[in-house]
Amino acid sequence: MKGKDKYRYLEARSDKGARVMCVRGAGIRASTIWHDRYISRMTPEQIAKDRDIKVEAVYEALEYCQENWEVICREKDREREMLEQRGFFEGRPSNRP
Repeated sequence: MKGKDKYRYLEARSDKGARVMCVRGAGIRASTIWHDRYISRMTPEQIAKDRDIKVEAVYEALEYCQENWEVICREKDREREMLEQRGFFEGRPSNRP
């Protein structure tokens, strides 16, 4: 993992009790950029245009996600557990095994 001051376009931000990396000045989670790229199948250029950020920020966010995947997954699991405890998913069909 790069040191926090080695990121040009990302910054750590407290978000709902978790420390997550976001695009500086835009507040977009790095994991959201990853979702746009690999789930929504957008190109980095499309993401940059759609989110009004520099394409270099998109590449940096994708690199961060690749290098820190386990950390991101733990945070997502923690966030899901918090939402479950608050009853957020009650009455909704579950897609968990």
